[in-house]
Parts: sequence; structure tokens; C-alpha cells
Amino acid sequence: MVKNTPGNLRSASKQPDYYKRLKIAVLGILIVSLVAVVSLTFFAPQIGYLLGFLSVHRNDPGEVPLIKPNTPVFSNPPTASKDDKVTLQGYAQKGMKVKLFVNGPEKEETTVDNDGIFTFSEVKLIPGRNTLFAKVEDSQGNESDKSQTLIIILDKEKPEIEIDKPKDNETIKNLDKRIEISGKINEKAQILINDRMVIQKPDYSYEYLLGVNEGWIEIKVKAIDEAGNDSIESIKVKYEQKSH
Repeated sequence: MVKNTPGNLRSASKQPDYYKRLKIAVLGILIVSLVAVVSLTFFAPQIGYLLGFLSVHRNDPGEVPLIKPNTPVFSNPPTASKDDKVTLQGYAQKGMKVKLFVNGPEKEETTVDNDGIFTFSEVKLIPGRNTLFAKVEDSQGNESDKSQTLIIILDKEKPEIEIDKPKDNETIKNLDKRIEISGKINEKAQILINDRMVIQKPDYSYEYLLGVNEGWIEIKVKAIDEAGNDSIESIKVKYEQKSH
């Protein structure tokens, strides 16, 4: 029979504490292992990407944002021309390169002067509709957004003038000392009758009351289209004032 000596009693009292600490340590290892297995199973791609990113980019200052040059702006561009070549001007940052694109491809380039003005001289047009725009390029090769798109019509045809009223050599009698003139132009145009400005209607027709004196009157109708082409039609009429 073993006697319970003081040494045996102290040894027995320590055993429960030892087993308790051992169980806690084993449980901790199991929890850590479980977390690691779950992480590798479900989040392995993300973890690998993060570790790779930190390794490759640890000394990378980060992506530098691209700063585009300001978009060029044209100044009073024409909408039509009777000439094969036109001059275009506009504004952009001084010292920058400006590229001009005509009907698709790049055709010309110039440099903005110290006043912030760029000029393209004698830009060649094709008959009919022409589409043009510009871009700015800085010294690093960065390009701006494209400018407004210009539509320029190359038109060499003169406007056609119709005078419906009065008729040539007609005698007109009234009390008003005025003659009503009406007709139509085949396109949008500036109209002058005996050098007086006349408003053109949306359907390209016109009407005008011309003040006159008795006798033969020459009526001149001039039309200038948007391209600058002009034509003149004239008739003569006789005006007689009715007596009361």
C-alpha cells in the first residue's frame, strides 16, 4: 500500500493543471489548422493575388493618372464654301501640336502660337459634304479629345431665282405707290431686292412690298447662298397710280 506522503500529494494536484493547458494548446492548434484549410479552400486565388501584388508592387509608387490636353476650339468656321480651299483658325494651349482630320484621316498639323491661336491655311475640300475635326497632342504624345465636328459644303452652283409676281413688262395700277414682289430661291440664301434686305421664309420663298413712283421700274432680285455664290434676276414693270 502506497502511503500519501506530502510529495505525492503535491504531484497529484499538479496533474489536472497540466492536462488542462495541454487540451487548450491542442484545441488552439486545431482551430488554427481549420481556419487555414478553409481559407486555402475558398480564398486561395484571392490570397495568392494579394501576396503577388504585395511582392511585385511593394516599391511601386502607384499608377499615375493620365492628364489629357485641353480640346481645341474652332473660331467661326464656315458651313459652306465656293472655293476648293478654306482657312480654319481656333484656340488651344500655346506651344501644343494640333492635328487636323479631314474626311477621316489626318491631313495637316500645326503648332499653337504664343497667343493661343492655331491656323490651318488652304485646307483642301472635296465637292459636296466635308467632315473635319482637330486634336491637340502634347510633348509626351498624349492626345486631347477631338474637337467639335465641322461640316463644310463645297458648293460652286449659283442660286436659282424665281420671280413669280409681278411679270416682266406688266403694268401695275393701284393707289399705294407700292408693288408686291414675290418668288422663290432654290436654296437658303441672303436676298436683296433693289439693294434692300428681304427675309427668306423656311420654304425658301420671299415676299416684299417695294415703294415706287409712276413710270417704268426696274426690279433686281439678288441671292447670295451660304457658300458665297450669287446671282441676279431683273425685270421691268410699269407703275401707274390710279386716280381717285
